[in-house]
Amino acid sequence: MNKEPLGYLGGDIMTYGSNLARQEEYDKFKAAGIPGKVYSPVQNKSINDKSNMTEEENNHLAEKICEADIERLWNSDYTVLCPEQSAIGTMCEMGVLYGWKYMADKLMDIEQEFMDAHFDEYSHTTPERRLELRDEMAQKVRDEVQRLAYKKNYAHYFDIRTNHLNEKDWRRSFSINQMLYGMILYATEDHMLHNSFDEILPLLQKEYKTEKTDDFTSDWR
Repeated sequence: MNKEPLGYLGGDIMTYGSNLARQEEYDKFKAAGIPGKVYSPVQNKSINDKSNMTEEENNHLAEKICEADIERLWNSDYTVLCPEQSAIGTMCEMGVLYGWKYMADKLMDIEQEFMDAHFDEYSHTTPERRLELRDEMAQKVRDEVQRLAYKKNYAHYFDIRTNHLNEKDWRRSFSINQMLYGMILYATEDHMLHNSFDEILPLLQKEYKTEKTDDFTSDWR
């Protein structure tokens, strides 16, 4: 028996109008009689209904949103996203989908290039050697996966309104989109968002053992 398809509907849910639009899309999807299950963040009250949330839960909302949405995005068979400029979280999700597809294409390219380079040998050799070639190809793929998994990422974001005071309700001076923040916490080497590039530079100098200078110039062209 084939597995029922899993769908993912994404878009801005931050305003009353956006919530209505996402709810309408969800209702239309259900009414269309499309088989399988579909996930829409607007239906997930455990993370998107702030009215009954404790301060502790709210302070870990970024990680919870990121984990919940990305897990469902990963398991979905298809997605329908509305990445408007106001929907930072959905734009993040579109970036994730691009990254997954790009990585998959690259890994398949590595496999294909290896097979093309060894086609004649693979076709006219012993079964033992074929197994060795397959192991070599698998190792190339593993090496690339590890390179991506252990890439050292850092992020910085400056806004003059940020502070370390306890704020609530409409008294909040500044807040970053929690989907974006959750992705930053997950993807960065130190699992944090720095206040400036100057905070990151010493980390790079320490990591790559460079001489500290006042002038930082890029070698990228």
